[in-house]
Amino acid sequence: MVTPLRACLIPGDGIGPEVIAAARRVLDASGVEIEWRSLEVGSAAYERQGEALPEEAVAAIRECGVALKGPVATRREDPFRSVNVELRERLDLFLGVRPCRALPGTRTPFPDTDLAVLRMLHGDLYAGIDYAADRPSAAAIRDAVAAAGGPLLSPDSAISVKPISAAAAERAAAAACRWAQDNGRERVTAVHKANVMRGSDGAFLAAARSAAAEYPQLAVDDVLVDRVCADLVRDPGRLDVLFAPMLYGDVVSDLAAALCGGLGVAPGANLGDASAVFEPVHGTCEKHAGKARANPTAAILSGALMLRHVGEGEAAARVEAAVAEVVREGGTVTYDLAAPGIEPVTTSAMAERIASTIER
Repeated sequence: MVTPLRACLIPGDGIGPEVIAAARRVLDASGVEIEWRSLEVGSAAYERQGEALPEEAVAAIRECGVALKGPVATRREDPFRSVNVELRERLDLFLGVRPCRALPGTRTPFPDTDLAVLRMLHGDLYAGIDYAADRPSAAAIRDAVAAAGGPLLSPDSAISVKPISAAAAERAAAAACRWAQDNGRERVTAVHKANVMRGSDGAFLAAARSAAAEYPQLAVDDVLVDRVCADLVRDPGRLDVLFAPMLYGDVVSDLAAALCGGLGVAPGANLGDASAVFEPVHGTCEKHAGKARANPTAAILSGALMLRHVGEGEAAARVEAAVAEVVREGGTVTYDLAAPGIEPVTTSAMAERIASTIER
């Protein structure tokens, strides 16, 4: 008797429930028996339970080990911090993986693009150490900077702190090199701005070089973040695996996704030693919510990453091949992938076509 894969399912906010339902339909057709455990996280959880990230949801992901998650909103007016950041911290997810591969049939000037953006998920400017100018905490930091011999900061200066732990960077770098090796990649490029932020980015770069020394079969180099953005829009085929701190990785991965057909086709994974959460790179896209027009490709390919992570590589390949075939054919795709003159289909109709392609 085959033991089913136990996985958590988090619909999320905005278009999340639609694209995650579509991804579930495709994964259920993949040949892998999956026992889904649905969890409520995000705005709906906050309204019903008073917590955007309930402890029982975190515990369930720890128990299952993997989760497929939709996008979760964090608006400026929300009283809770970013659910995405908090979830990564509580599960100790330390490496983000965002493959960027152009699918045949997508509108892109770079059809041969096949790279991956990997980023460390702890620290950096996403650590939440952020204070408005009128907060006492901001004043205390301005005073501390002056006392340490730094510049006198204007009293109207807001403050964000960018912590980079050398140990965290080295752990993420080692995992990035291991991921590159396991996935047949040849080169890892550390992305930084250490020529300006010599302390924080300098620590990141030193840690990346130290970890890379353990993987002599990989070519390892480094490049400034502004230069890598220029390289991406000129010739992304030159790049293989980009490893970056969290903020640079977020920006660079969105840029790379745009070169591959848009965020609607960009999958993502957040990896830790004991747990992993898989999610599309795109956000909640509130303006499209409930209209059955959202592209489910990114969520489906995130599910394929989950299958590959748990050792179901053949099933993942079936899902990826079916997605590629449906997108290449172009007759049953959502509005953002439909060629001029082709009537777009709904989110669920595209998912059904992909599922039937697997099942035939």
